[in-house]
Order: sequence, then structure tokens, then C-alpha cells
Amino acid sequence: MARKKKKSSVTGQLVLAARSARTALMHDLDDVGLYPGQDSVLVAIGEEDGISLRDLAEKLAVRPPTVTKTIARLVGQGLVEKRASENDLRQSRAFLTVAGQAAVEDVKRAQKSLERRALGGFSPKERKNFRRYLMRIRENLGAAGAAELTDAED
Repeated sequence: MARKKKKSSVTGQLVLAARSARTALMHDLDDVGLYPGQDSVLVAIGEEDGISLRDLAEKLAVRPPTVTKTIARLVGQGLVEKRASENDLRQSRAFLTVAGQAAVEDVKRAQKSLERRALGGFSPKERKNFRRYLMRIRENLGAAGAAELTDAED
């Protein structure tokens, strides 16, 4: 007798899909010498060259020490330059080097390639709907996380 396949939860599939996508992207970025997490930092700096490390941490939804460690590694790789803020010497700002700008282009190419592979066989309408669903999930979970933080502070 054949066994019925047990259906996994939507969130379980979401986690597995995210993990598969992240693994595939990191495999693609390994060729350019980037480590997990560095891609999103480089793209964020590319979108706002000279961003403060505090704003970068907030934008990426990570703790400031995580950003500081990643920036130090990127500085060591010659992809980012860290400078003290002109307005507030307690703040540091991150700027892309020429090599960093090239790395951002590599990351964007890898992200586009990954998206094409991941969404192969999806119609344009399905892609649009899927993006909307993911955004709603993120909003739902973000709102829940913010509510939990507020409740914890009360």
C-alpha cells in the first residue's frame, strides 16, 4: 500500500525555499569572494553611498555589532571605506570603493539570475501575485514583531 505524502506547512515551505535561495545565491557569489550577508550590505550601501552604520543596521534589520563586523570584513577586502561622519564624529559612514561598486554589480547580476531560475515556469501574473504575497507575509510578520516588542516594553 502506498503511503500518503504528508503535507508540510506553508511556513515550512517558505523557510525551505528561502534557505534554498540563499544557498544558491551564496554559491553564485562565492566566485567573487563574498560571504553570506555581505551581498545585502553592499547593495544597501550602493543604494545610499555614505550611509551611517546605524541606518544600515536599521535598514537591514540586524543588530549594529553585526553591521560593524561585516563592514570591517568588507573594508579588509577593499570593497568598502569607512569614514567618520562630518556632522557627528561618533557616527561612521560606509562608502563603496571602485571594487565595491563592481561587486554590487556582480551581486545584482547574481540576484537577477537566481530570480530567473527560482521563478522559471511562472507566468508574469503569477510572479506579480507571488511578490505581493511575500510582501504581505513580511508585513504581517513585521507588524507582529513590532507588536510583540511594544507589548514587552509595557
